[in-house]
Amino acid sequence: MQISNRRRAFYIFISIVMAFALWYYVNSTSDVDIALSGVPVEFLNAETSLANKGLVLLDGGDTTVDLVLTMPRDVVFHFDVERLHIYANLITINSTGSQSIAYSIAYPPGISPNQVSVKSPTVQTVSVRVGDLFRKNDVEIRVNLVGNVADGYAAGRVTTLPPVLEIWGQQSEVTRVSYAQVTLNIENAASTINEQLPFELYDEDGVQIENSSIHSASDTVQVTMPVISAAEVPLVVHFIEEPGVRAESFDYSLDVPYVTLSGDANQLAALDELLLGEVALTEIDERQSFTFPIPIPEGLTNLSGAAEATLTIENRDVTTVNRTVTQFGIENFGDSERTVEVVTSPLNVRLRGVEDELENVDDADVTAIADLTDVTNASGTYTVPAEIHIEGDADVGAAETYQLTVRISTPEAEAAPEAGQETDT
Repeated sequence: MQISNRRRAFYIFISIVMAFALWYYVNSTSDVDIALSGVPVEFLNAETSLANKGLVLLDGGDTTVDLVLTMPRDVVFHFDVERLHIYANLITINSTGSQSIAYSIAYPPGISPNQVSVKSPTVQTVSVRVGDLFRKNDVEIRVNLVGNVADGYAAGRVTTLPPVLEIWGQQSEVTRVSYAQVTLNIENAASTINEQLPFELYDEDGVQIENSSIHSASDTVQVTMPVISAAEVPLVVHFIEEPGVRAESFDYSLDVPYVTLSGDANQLAALDELLLGEVALTEIDERQSFTFPIPIPEGLTNLSGAAEATLTIENRDVTTVNRTVTQFGIENFGDSERTVEVVTSPLNVRLRGVEDELENVDDADVTAIADLTDVTNASGTYTVPAEIHIEGDADVGAAETYQLTVRISTPEAEAAPEAGQETDT
């Protein structure tokens, strides 16, 4: 029977697939070698256990190992050589000198140690040299500033944490170190900078020391630089005014009108003025002086240096006149069954204000109001506070405090006969 060309091609394809599958099955289980060169050895506990014992790794820290690994061919496809690590643990070292340390191999994820064997080297150790640890705990930390802060701002004092650096390692290397340096970029800074920065070691000639055998507790240093702005802040005094006594009627000045403060820009921006204290204008009859300490808010610095300011104030326009009060009233008394009589009459009062305002106030414009709050339930004769009321819109007030004598009577008391008077029978 003759086979068609299509069927013949199908048989040929099937034969090839079966042949490849057979070849893959035979070869996938066969072992192959992989050669790895210069795999670095990672040393464990060099800066903990070893340093705690007063020891330091002098030589061998940059050791590498050449490996020849044997594994099945199908494992090779999944073997990521970049994720293979060699570890040597220094925790067992207790003395100085040259020593041989065993290392272990950590294979890439997904690869079982049972699938791989080490063909070479046959002895899995590395040689190191250990010496006595030397410490230097007062290495100066210098900050190299790059750029400039924003316009209107100034750089404050830079601080580092820790303030000095502690390093340790081989004595010949550690003693070369003169200072550590960090670089801080302050370009256009407008607020306080706080950054964790790596440092570099330098010798006394300013040459950078590149030596991985010198160790420290941290690879970075915390650097803080306040960014501050300076501002002139006005000093002010609060004047306590009363009717007839206004601040515009006085001449006054401060010998220190403002202070220049520096500090955090946000804090300064919110500070419009500094209040020195208060002065009651009614107490100013002639030229007087008051000295106030200058209160500097916490966190700000007084660049002016002045610790106090003196206010000089003088009365310019306020004067007084006398008026005779013949009009009286009462307040805070609501008992309609009793009567109140003002015994004090007339009452001479002294009014205070500027001259133009005082000229507009006559005797008839002034009323004295007796405050009966304290005697609202009493009867008899009492002296009570009085409030001076000025009719109209004149800005005038009483220069002193006044009192009125009042007599509070009940209807029974008014009807009672005087002593010695005979009653009708």
